[in-house]
Amino acid sequence: METAYQKVKVNNELEWCQVKDLESKEKIEKVLLKYRVSYFVKWEKPRFFSNDTFGSCVFCVNQLQKESAEDALQELGEEIKEKIRFINRKVDKTFY
Repeated sequence: METAYQKVKVNNELEWCQVKDLESKEKIEKVLLKYRVSYFVKWEKPRFFSNDTFGSCVFCVNQLQKESAEDALQELGEEIKEKIRFINRKVDKTFY
């Protein structure tokens, strides 16, 4: 028997939050993995004349797991939460 797939492509990812330092990125990754939240990271390179060497990374999560991701962040301390900028917009690029 042949498996039937739909021809509809679903794009339901959100650009959820952005961080600019590696320590915060690693802590967010650990807590998202602990709470089993699916995510991917988009890297934004620093501008040409910027003093920033790290750039920034944007965490993208599925729309259906946004609340789970927000619950996971409650475990982090306030000093990390201050470094996070929440975006909450749909991903405008198709990666496939």
